[in-house]
Amino acid sequence: MLSFLNNLTHTQKALIYLGLVAVVLLFGNNWVSLWDQDEAAYAGFAKNMVESGNWLMPEFMWSEVHRKPPLHFWNIAISYKIFGINEFAVRFPSVVFVLLTLALTYFGGKKIFGEKESFIGMVVLSTSFLVMSLAKVSVTDATLLFFITLCAIAMLHVLLFRSRMWIIIFWCSFALALLTKGPPIILFTCVFALILFVFHPNRKNLLQLHPWFFLPLALVPLWYWGYLCTQAEGGKEFIEWMIDWYILKRVGGSVFGQTGPPGTHLFGLMVFFLGYFMFFPKAIFNGIKYLFSKEKNSNFLLAAWFVAGWFIFEFTPSKLPAYVIAAHVPLALIIGKHISLNQLPAKGLRIAHLILNALIFTALIVAPLVLGLSVSIQWVFAITGSAFLLALMVIVLKAQHPEFMTRLLFLNVFFQLALWCLLLPVADELKNGSLRVVQHVEHVADKDAHIVIANNFSHPPSLPFYLMQRFENVSEEYNAEVLFQLYNTENTVLILNRELKDIFLQHHPELTYTEIKPIFTDRIQQDGYFVVKSDL
Repeated sequence: MLSFLNNLTHTQKALIYLGLVAVVLLFGNNWVSLWDQDEAAYAGFAKNMVESGNWLMPEFMWSEVHRKPPLHFWNIAISYKIFGINEFAVRFPSVVFVLLTLALTYFGGKKIFGEKESFIGMVVLSTSFLVMSLAKVSVTDATLLFFITLCAIAMLHVLLFRSRMWIIIFWCSFALALLTKGPPIILFTCVFALILFVFHPNRKNLLQLHPWFFLPLALVPLWYWGYLCTQAEGGKEFIEWMIDWYILKRVGGSVFGQTGPPGTHLFGLMVFFLGYFMFFPKAIFNGIKYLFSKEKNSNFLLAAWFVAGWFIFEFTPSKLPAYVIAAHVPLALIIGKHISLNQLPAKGLRIAHLILNALIFTALIVAPLVLGLSVSIQWVFAITGSAFLLALMVIVLKAQHPEFMTRLLFLNVFFQLALWCLLLPVADELKNGSLRVVQHVEHVADKDAHIVIANNFSHPPSLPFYLMQRFENVSEEYNAEVLFQLYNTENTVLILNRELKDIFLQHHPELTYTEIKPIFTDRIQQDGYFVVKSDL
């Protein structure tokens, strides 16, 4: 197999590899339930857009804090039109944009960074835990990553080759990034352009971007969407909330309590690229050192790109991992350069790499036992974890082998395949609490039933999303007296929280209920759903 691959050009390898990644990213997307918060909220926004015809303001039950500019939701809504309203359709746009980012890393970067280096960088990027998760969990960051990467590649082509085509590409991608998530693209491109303008001898080429003319034009789509929102009922308050929540609160403090000291993002990057830990210290060191090198070659360009996407966020209060998503592509390319040189890292780094990655594979073996999962899941995780642990030891302990680098890449690629195509679908019961509630309600009630949500613990948008897919009459109520009346109404199902269940038992000791215990992925404290069907 290795001899066959060696006879292919890097472009042929890239096309074959992208096809394989596409299979991995699409596989099982209709079998794995929606993640409780962001993904389910975005799915709900798009569902509401399709059903109501209002494509301006994202609205869905329990999803106010997840509202953003609309491009990602529009993409999901279009996907619904093609595939129907289901999990596969929710994730399809994110899969497309992750694949486009990988393709851009190679095809857009090979002229600047070299064919071999860009190909290996693309493979490294495809094995980043965060980047792959962006395709398997439909959040806005997959779309944003593509447009940020396209902006960076376009700026470098303008800097180096004075390409007019790339000027248009830059501003189009800038405008679409704004329509995806707003401010992050402004911050990244300003810092990246500033570094290049200060340090690179071709700085005057950047003036061809003509920001004094094109920037106002690039702002028009976002502005026009905001203007249309203000003309709708409640739209002005929505835009004011967006400015406060996504700009002012993030500048002045953290959101959702996700904060940390300087170095938090660097630690996160190390975790996401743990499969390449032995290269990580030198990659980070060079990523900073090359910024001040006299030779303004491709190493400098990667350093500037990496610093622009990472450094400033170490000093902001909020520490959401996706804030430094722009740094993942240049970091993958820097690591790819080290691997392409085929220089073996120091023994100490190899041992540290072995220990850290062995802990991950060992955790796969132990975690199902600790969580008390089914025996079948325990066996799947145990066999998978043991196989990768053995492969890791063989590869790292035989580091002198001439195919060491290739074997390491294969190990990381196959681990991503196992993680997303085998382990996640098998372990979906850890996160499918909302779906299990709805499936139980389907079992005890017909489609015409009145479903009353009286359980707001964690406010997972996944619960109303799945309910509204299957039942036309879904409402929310927490007043005990009203719930007593509804309980005495024909064809009604109540989904109670623990407190309301206890109140019901005091008034109706004969009450029959079914408890379903979910695991909320965003909460340490857990509580159950208590499903009660009217006896009438």
